[in-house]
Amino acid sequence: MRRNVIIIDDVKEQAEGLAKGLSRLLPDYSFENYHTEPEILDAIENRFYSLAIIDIRMDDFSIDGIGLAEKIFEVNPFANVIIVSAFKDEYFLKLKDLLLTGKIVDIQDKEDFTIWLPKLKETIETYYKKIDKDPSEINNALLQYYSEAKNETNTYSKGEKFEHFMSLMFQSIGFNQVLKRVKDQSLNEVDLIIRNDIEDNFINKFGKYILVECKNKPVEKINKNDFIVFQSKLKNTNGLAELGILATTGYITKNTYVEAVRESGEARKILFLSNPEIEKLIKADNKLSTFKNLIDQQVKDN
Repeated sequence: MRRNVIIIDDVKEQAEGLAKGLSRLLPDYSFENYHTEPEILDAIENRFYSLAIIDIRMDDFSIDGIGLAEKIFEVNPFANVIIVSAFKDEYFLKLKDLLLTGKIVDIQDKEDFTIWLPKLKETIETYYKKIDKDPSEINNALLQYYSEAKNETNTYSKGEKFEHFMSLMFQSIGFNQVLKRVKDQSLNEVDLIIRNDIEDNFINKFGKYILVECKNKPVEKINKNDFIVFQSKLKNTNGLAELGILATTGYITKNTYVEAVRESGEARKILFLSNPEIEKLIKADNKLSTFKNLIDQQVKDN
């Protein structure tokens, strides 16, 4: 898993200073810092991170660090949290509830950076060593989300949960930013747009973005018309996206595969992710390698 850490503090200088100091001590990690409420909420929802460092007290915010941690646990099954504050006693009861989640790595006092940074460095390194030894926690979280999305009965929630699951899936593959429900210049709505920011020569050849269409309809199959409509959306990106993904909790009709073969001469490629492919990705320890193999099997040039 990519070692992406987000730092959340309502004081800009604190957030930036902590990110700078930790980047110096841990150059192989990625540290992003956020200090305004809108950008913090957007980062929690749309950025990929597996650890968050959060200050509890947020002056002039509508939400404090406890609420932000709870939101992280709601939307990101991969992330754990380090709580930092000079006001731990003030939040004692709420912190007690957070600890019961099992996702609090540590609670630390804010100190002078020269004393505090080495402590944080050790805590962060220990956390990632544990994840590297046992990746099953991530796979189990994905499987649980996938099951919930498939079993949801409310039509709107069903679609929303599947989109969120796919967003988490691509973040676990290594993509850093996934945007949801985006309209392009022609007003075509795309369920997910993935910024293609992985440093991989094979993946990079598919353009700056990857489009994803999500169909959470286990009974219905993806048909030829679904393919044609999605292919049109891909064409409208004017070369910014050369790879599209049709993802379904169901299956793909035979005539859809036939249409895909007929269009295989196009520079733009469409990958089908149905139950078998999704389950392969969920169970894979190396999800990027499995994702590349699926592309190879389906959409490589004939």
